[in-house]
Amino acid sequence: MPTSDSTLGSWLRWPIRRSNRLRYLLATLRGRPAGDVRYVFDPSPPPPPSLEVRLPATGPRAVDPAAARAWCARQTLPELAAVGLDSDGHELWRVGDSSVQSPAWFAAPGGLPELLPVHLESCLLLAAAEAVDAVALRERVEPPLDPVSPAELTIPPLRPFALFTTAAYRYEPAADAVIPLKHRLIVKYVDTTGVANLPRSGQTYTRRRRGPYLTSFDPGPLLEVGVRDASRLDRRPRPGTRPVVLAAVSFLAHGGVEHVLHETLAALRNRFDLAFVTLAPHRPEVGDRRPHFRNLSERLYCLGDLVHPAAMYGMLAALIDSLAADVFFNANGTTVFYEWVARLKAERPRLRIVDHLYDHQVGYIEQYRQRPELQASIDSVVAVNHRIARVLCDGLGWPAERVPVIWPCGRPRDAFPPLGEREAVRAAVRRELGLAPQDVVFLTAARMHPQKRPLDLVALAERVRDLDQVQFLLVGGGELESRVDAAIAASRARIRRLPFRSDIPRLVVAADVGCLVSGFEGLPVFMLECFQAGRPFLGTNVGDMGRVLTDSGAGLVVETPGDLDRLAAAVRQLADPIERARLSERAAAAGELCDVETCAERYADVFAGTGGECA
Repeated sequence: MPTSDSTLGSWLRWPIRRSNRLRYLLATLRGRPAGDVRYVFDPSPPPPPSLEVRLPATGPRAVDPAAARAWCARQTLPELAAVGLDSDGHELWRVGDSSVQSPAWFAAPGGLPELLPVHLESCLLLAAAEAVDAVALRERVEPPLDPVSPAELTIPPLRPFALFTTAAYRYEPAADAVIPLKHRLIVKYVDTTGVANLPRSGQTYTRRRRGPYLTSFDPGPLLEVGVRDASRLDRRPRPGTRPVVLAAVSFLAHGGVEHVLHETLAALRNRFDLAFVTLAPHRPEVGDRRPHFRNLSERLYCLGDLVHPAAMYGMLAALIDSLAADVFFNANGTTVFYEWVARLKAERPRLRIVDHLYDHQVGYIEQYRQRPELQASIDSVVAVNHRIARVLCDGLGWPAERVPVIWPCGRPRDAFPPLGEREAVRAAVRRELGLAPQDVVFLTAARMHPQKRPLDLVALAERVRDLDQVQFLLVGGGELESRVDAAIAASRARIRRLPFRSDIPRLVVAADVGCLVSGFEGLPVFMLECFQAGRPFLGTNVGDMGRVLTDSGAGLVVETPGDLDRLAAAVRQLADPIERARLSERAAAAGELCDVETCAERYADVFAGTGGECA
């Protein structure tokens, strides 16, 4: 990420997508000029972060000030006022921020809509970061609007979710109508389904891209959109009494990272004020845990779905300011974090910055090898295994107290069926899945991703198909799922795949052995879940998985990922009920070490700047 206005401007003057002349010619001949979008740095300061919600105070749909006051109290935007207008546009009452008198933006929802509390704040930050005339943000429009035109933005169902600039629109209370004042409009409509629509001269050009733009007339082959530095906004911090932790992730999927983040912060929610931000567009195929995180905090900002990456730093910095964040926790964000972090620390030196690393060989650990200056910007790095800590401490010279090793947590104890009910749950799940009571089920719950090597499981099942009672069960989806399904269909082995499920503890109870054949790991949560249910585990010697299995005696380790001969030998050993019973006792003992509260306390120490260790 460029760190100066001049550098940013130079970088943004290049079109994001190069145009293809033949594509333009063909599209124009069909009456559909395809066009392109170019982001250009706008050196002017962002408009003041103020918003006025204009509501009818008279007539059949009148809103009363008490209702408006209650609605404003639920919102997260500090620079928000709601005003009641009579049919002539005279103000009859005002609630919320009394300093908002000449706002740059207004909303005219036609009532008090049911909005997520961060909705208006996200829209306002988006409007400050990109020079547009109106913004509409919805997670899903029902029924879907495809195509969308600028006129549709000023009427239901989109109007209750839209913001308009006072320079480009006016509100007429007598007609309860939003009227455009300009011929040329640039309107940003964001739908996290990922489909963008660019209507021009009554035609629609549709393609997938971050941030669709709508125009009221054909602007030619190129549409320029200004990008402004929203970190220059003068945002007032909201008052609070507890430390504020802002946690960043790529997206909130069904995965081990999200599990540990949710469970530990759920245990700490009464000690910290929490907020969450995503930095990459959401990918539906990996599942959606956003509703779970909204139960922890209404402040969930999906920046990755909203803005061009060049505008994201400013929006993030503006959020940090308005939250008065004490800790910024990069809990598995994106690589742009490492491009931003020096600027973030320099501009906000009191902010405690904590990173999280999951592997000692691949992924974000490379940023530390390539950027030795990170040590001056990042206060603490949580390592999920000892190998990561050794790389940072012994190899790169990080002080031991700044590299705490915190193993992931398992599930809360009440996530598993009570001990007295587990046999009944086991039988019920097996009936549901068509598994026989005598089947020896090897369960893998993971993304269908190259890291997890799911195709090795299909090959492994083929190698042991002479074991009539051994059944492999894969649970999860992802980019390799179609290849895995095709391999299973072509196989004669006893193996099947289920899509993502939320009842992993019940599946673990119904299984006999947990299994991961990953190419790399930190310390997989799925293994800890198996321990908690007293299930032995088969794993490869990656991350701390081999170390934990060896030290605990709770399973078998294959040294090299992809070694199908040794994996098959381990499966045959675990098919023996006497061996499984011996390892199950050790797994149950190891499960006591995976407590959520213990893990959460370690994170609380890191957020406070106390405690740390290095292997």
